[in-house]
Amino acid sequence: MTSPKIENPQFFKLLEEKQIIPDGFIQDLLDELEGNALDVLATLIQSGAGTKRQLCQLWCDSIGIAHVDLEKSLFQSHIVRKLPERFARKHYAIPIYQMGNTVTIATPTPDNAALAKEIEGLINAPVNLVFALPADVEWAIENEYQTNTALCEFFTKIAASKVLSATSPITEKTFEQIAGKEAIQQFHICLILLGITENVSEIQIDPEKDVAKIHFIVNNTFQERLRIDKFVYHSLLTQLKAMARMSGAACFDPKYSRIVFPAPGKKFDIQFLSLPGDFGEKIFLKLMDRSTLQRNPQLSALYISQKHTLALAGPINTRKGVMLVSGPVPADFTELSYALINAFRSSGANKIMTVEDAIGWLFKDIEQYQVNPKARFNRTDALKTCLSHHPDVIYIQNINDPEISGAIHQATESGQFFLAGIEAADAFGALNIVKLSIGSIISVIINQQSVRRLCDHCKEKYPLSLKEMDELFIYQGHPEIYAWRETGCPYCKHTGFAGHIGIYEVLVIHPEIRNLITGNASIKEIQLKSLQFGFKNKTHDGIKKALRGLTTLAELKTLNHLMI
Repeated sequence: MTSPKIENPQFFKLLEEKQIIPDGFIQDLLDELEGNALDVLATLIQSGAGTKRQLCQLWCDSIGIAHVDLEKSLFQSHIVRKLPERFARKHYAIPIYQMGNTVTIATPTPDNAALAKEIEGLINAPVNLVFALPADVEWAIENEYQTNTALCEFFTKIAASKVLSATSPITEKTFEQIAGKEAIQQFHICLILLGITENVSEIQIDPEKDVAKIHFIVNNTFQERLRIDKFVYHSLLTQLKAMARMSGAACFDPKYSRIVFPAPGKKFDIQFLSLPGDFGEKIFLKLMDRSTLQRNPQLSALYISQKHTLALAGPINTRKGVMLVSGPVPADFTELSYALINAFRSSGANKIMTVEDAIGWLFKDIEQYQVNPKARFNRTDALKTCLSHHPDVIYIQNINDPEISGAIHQATESGQFFLAGIEAADAFGALNIVKLSIGSIISVIINQQSVRRLCDHCKEKYPLSLKEMDELFIYQGHPEIYAWRETGCPYCKHTGFAGHIGIYEVLVIHPEIRNLITGNASIKEIQLKSLQFGFKNKTHDGIKKALRGLTTLAELKTLNHLMI
């Protein structure tokens, strides 16, 4: 999908009037982004120059058309499918819902009358075009169109696909008789496409004495799908290694790589693992989960306070020792970890590698290793592979393992920097787990816990009672203080909430605190010292967000470890 290129001088005029960006900066942005006003809009949102809602509203004011946030929209699936997926991808347009006879269509170019007319002809109904960001439309198309039509069409056109119905082991002669002699060179492509269209999570190629068995894993069920003779096996192995950019020589140690597999409409990320065996290399092809994070996350979009952002800036730029990210469950800090990886890239880290139990976002130009215990590929193996490449940053999703901690400590002595994750209720809980192993080399600890976010369409403002104010603040009769609560509407399915946000605490390891850690001081002593440096816990951040209308005080009270 190629994002549309738009000029919108009225938008820049409004930006100047609102003084959102400095005078003269607009032309610099346009020059850098080749004159595409939509790219300027996206850049301003990512940089935090204004909120997504504020900047999109300015854009819509400039063109006189309404904006819709697709992340908060409820799609009518049967309406979405009225517009062919290929057309939706080509023109960056997606149906949302139908009211009466009219279908509402989201697109970055809602003032395109020719597009509206073409869509009306395709769906045989009048349309109302509204504005949505290109990235939002692209995400919605990926999320809402769950068909393999294009893949299936492509698959059936490949000659080698004809041999996959064979009941006996597939041989070189099978290819010659059914699909032609050259078709064997397409077998690796057919095998991967077959796996994708059958929604497998992993393909295993297991060589035996005379044949190799190919197994598909679907919904944790192990299925023998094909048998191939050793000649076809060796040909397949050569082709797969070439795709994984690996040497064709026999491997006597575990080898790990990654395949980016182009297919109609999208690319698939595949983890390649080779293990030595008695009859040849056993191959594992793990098709990465396609229901990953909706966005490549940025720190500026995570509602991290300015104080916390400034506290993180130093460690992000210097990259020394270990930055520890934590939360009650890994899902709480996964998005934060990826946002930090993006921050490292922006600060000049050119080579980043990851070791993850489950990959939630696929980065371009970053080698991401997912551990695979069934294939005897564990965190230690992945870490050794990473260290051999000497990257600027290594992210390890879970370091709750003494062997991993020891390897990290040793690697930091030669200047290696780590972003490491660990399950912990709060920052001091995380420190307590690793204090004896890597406590002395930690630069900062971030802890995040997710809370439900109030629906912006129906949240209700209300004054706090005197009792509530006395519980939360040192109150001396100042003017009323307001908080927010949920009500419910169609946008949020009458729950009052839409999505989640994080509440954070950031513990910077100042030299005085490091001295306490190396001196094996108690966590209580370290807590008291951190307060002298202005440490604020998650309760403080949560209350601030409740007063801003991002969540509710009642929601905060349901969480453990918050003192409300």
